[in-house]
Amino acid sequence: MTPDLAAAIRASAERIGADPVDLATVISYETAGTFDPWKAGPTTQWGQHRGLIQWGEPQRQQYGVSQGMPVASQMQAVEKYLTNAGYRPGMGIMDMYSAVNAGRVGRYGASDANNGGAPGTVADKVNNQFGPHRAKAAQMLGMAGGTGGLSYGAAQPNTPAMPSAISLADMFAQPNDGPATMLPGPEPMQQAAPALGRPAPEVELARRQALFADVGSFFG
Repeated sequence: MTPDLAAAIRASAERIGADPVDLATVISYETAGTFDPWKAGPTTQWGQHRGLIQWGEPQRQQYGVSQGMPVASQMQAVEKYLTNAGYRPGMGIMDMYSAVNAGRVGRYGASDANNGGAPGTVADKVNNQFGPHRAKAAQMLGMAGGTGGLSYGAAQPNTPAMPSAISLADMFAQPNDGPATMLPGPEPMQQAAPALGRPAPEVELARRQALFADVGSFFG
């Protein structure tokens, strides 16, 4: 764990529009809390996994990742990988880890347990296993307490995962079965009835004169 890695994570997060603590949390989880840029992982159909996001051998070749390369260069490869996997600015840690663990954003129910990974789905790991790694990430970046908890985007912990805001926008851009249903607007305001006040002075005077005239004729 070096200052160079912390600076590289911050720079990469800024370029892809991510929370740096989210990015460092994913790296901590993938490297078992070591932040070792050449951390050895399981061997799968993609060969020996290594590095900050546990690159498979074909992925290391594709993105130019090799042992001893500067951590800033490996982080630039991480940026390219995440972008190619569908990560976009404003997405949360659920989509970020889905890209790393399942190859694409939005695959919250995917699991790599059969390939030597830890048991559980993408959502299970983010919701239930990331806590200690977020603390390590915040400490490494010099941000005690992090940014106030995991930034899930639209997906919330301990609830069924939902697509991120970007994914929702893509969803609504697709053709649907019919016109959108509009909610009824507010009821139109009715004009209040005029208040019943006292009659005008001239009307009141005429009424009194008529009353006295009637009384005078009665006694006259």
